[in-house]
Amino acid sequence: MVSLDQLKEHIKKAKTEFDEGTKKVENPKNDPAIRLKLKKVKRLERKAAKLTATAKMAEERKKPKKERKSTTEG
Repeated sequence: MVSLDQLKEHIKKAKTEFDEGTKKVENPKNDPAIRLKLKKVKRLERKAAKLTATAKMAEERKKPKKERKSTTEG
């Protein structure tokens, strides 16, 4: 399993590759290689969000049920 720190490093690397690629190409929206790099960035960001959400839910489950409901409502 990839840790969140490792995932953030992967995201930084993928973003730099995407930025460098968009500078080289005149029309980045139509370039398939650039689109794949953007998809990779988005996929990694979703994975990072999922890890943080899972950790947050694990912390919420440790609280009593009454406290969980009051924090989610307001």
